[in-house]
Amino acid sequence: MKPFLILTKNILFEQKLQNQLQCLGYEVYCSKVVFEKLLYKLDVDQIDEKFIAVIISETISDKEAQQLFLKLNKTDYFFRKTSFEPDEEAQEMIKEIGFCGWISDSQSIDRLREYLETHLASANKKEKQPKLIFNQNGELKQEELRAILRILSKKEMAFFEKLIQSNGEMVSRAEMSHAIWGTDPNSSQLAQMSILAKRIRWKLKEMGIEEELVETIWGKGYRLNQSHVGDEAV
Repeated sequence: MKPFLILTKNILFEQKLQNQLQCLGYEVYCSKVVFEKLLYKLDVDQIDEKFIAVIISETISDKEAQQLFLKLNKTDYFFRKTSFEPDEEAQEMIKEIGFCGWISDSQSIDRLREYLETHLASANKKEKQPKLIFNQNGELKQEELRAILRILSKKEMAFFEKLIQSNGEMVSRAEMSHAIWGTDPNSSQLAQMSILAKRIRWKLKEMGIEEELVETIWGKGYRLNQSHVGDEAV
């Protein structure tokens, strides 16, 4: 299994969580240097491919975390480390920022073990047949489409529906911004689009859709990857 990466401003502050993860058999890499290199846009080769998940310390602000999401655009699992277990409202805010979940060093080993087992289930599955969700005409099967739309938030739905309307063509960032907010994109909205794409990919993986259905065209826009088609008609 690939290791965890903990990004922090103070590695001593992460020692308890690092020990807990190692007790559960996970390899853990904790770094302030990698965080600084990513934040200041210096090249860090193959970070996306090396780690099963990235844990972002509470020493790092939400704004800095969103910059990391943009840099690590191929990483599916981002966890927010918290000092205590967040309530339901706080958990929703954590997900709204772009995290797939949270981790606290105040959790017992038992709870941490089960929590990670649940959240990393799709990453731990070895060979898995991709779930074919397009018909022979390259159109989303209606049953699959309805299932996808049910799990998306309002902004995620606007994002995904715009991709569907494009019929496999690239949707520019400006076009996507107009579809979601009705305006040309500013820097905040560009960051939010990247987070929306990541959250949709994560939710699709939870459904068993393993292919990169939502494809990012770096610096340009997004498109629906229709490379996997099935034999049955819609």
